[in-house]
Amino acid sequence: MEPQPKTIEEHRDYLYGIVRLKLFFLHGFLNKHPEEKFADALRNRVDIYRKTSANRGLLNPTEFFYDVEPWVSMECKAGELFELYKNDVAAFENAAFEVFKPSIDERLEKDFADKSGLAGYQCGSIRHEYEKRHDPDTIHFHIANAVCPHSIFDDPNHLRDCLLQLCDHVEKDLGATKVACGTWLNQNPKWLHYFPQEWRDHMSAPNTDVHWHYGYWGQFISARGTLNRKYEKYLRETGELPHYPCGSWCTVESLRAHLLSL
Repeated sequence: MEPQPKTIEEHRDYLYGIVRLKLFFLHGFLNKHPEEKFADALRNRVDIYRKTSANRGLLNPTEFFYDVEPWVSMECKAGELFELYKNDVAAFENAAFEVFKPSIDERLEKDFADKSGLAGYQCGSIRHEYEKRHDPDTIHFHIANAVCPHSIFDDPNHLRDCLLQLCDHVEKDLGATKVACGTWLNQNPKWLHYFPQEWRDHMSAPNTDVHWHYGYWGQFISARGTLNRKYEKYLRETGELPHYPCGSWCTVESLRAHLLSL
């Protein structure tokens, strides 16, 4: 059966599920790192703010209103609940979720209609960051899903074509000879299929210092934009993310040669 786009009801279920999961993670993280302030972990380790009405922008806002309502009250109350339920993760998750739920509901329609996640993607499901490069010979890139509700792996030619297009951009338009990316997908064999041995040879160790962004949390989103229940179960059972991002790089020459050989 052909996959169908998710409904607004399914999107609400996703938001509820991922926020609950992040509250679960936050509880364990803070108990392991008592030196970190609750507010800092809430803002930087998990992505809850962007899913609430405190976020006046789109998926990736340019401004963050942490010091005004409604965020101030939600953050303060959640912090109080963590202190109250420091030894009871289920009680914390349930109580803290109720703090954020009305604000999630308030933003639901805007969040569901937001298509800005693919803004600036020059190569299908791949976006390069020419303007942010530090090494003039290396272009970093990011991954999204431009074929939702399908997976980027459903059509074996999709990522191949996206990456070949990236090679052309990098080499012909940007004057660089290398590409690099840090992502949890660097631990996924389906993703590594598209990269030469040179990519594997340059792979960094997994970075377990969890932050809010999709380099860590993208693995919990299914191809349809719903919650990945398999990975949710893994996190809840182990307290660890299934995958942690690794960084790597290779030359455009070796990447293109590998892609053309597939």
